[in-house]
Amino acid sequence: MPEFAEINPQTNEVLRVILAKSKLWCEYELDGIWFRTYHDTEGKNFAGIGFTYHPDKDNFSAPQPYPSWTLDDQCHWQPPVSRPDGENSYDWNEETQTWEA
Repeated sequence: MPEFAEINPQTNEVLRVILAKSKLWCEYELDGIWFRTYHDTEGKNFAGIGFTYHPDKDNFSAPQPYPSWTLDDQCHWQPPVSRPDGENSYDWNEETQTWEA
């Protein structure tokens, strides 16, 4: 069964995600503004509570992890500096704008 996300029409924030027969069923039975959400198929991102719907891309993004990160065309957050390659685990330091091992 497909999943649909209800969004706040003023902020485009996802309010809830449910399994349902169709978008029309959601709108008729539950009211509100609904969009289909996907699990990384067809180039679309899944939706979760607190995510944002981008109508111009018909796609969802997770909450912004850091103020310096920007949204790419696929609605994924990208750091201002690429994560280093290698086997180490890295964490982003927003204050220094660097990756720390």
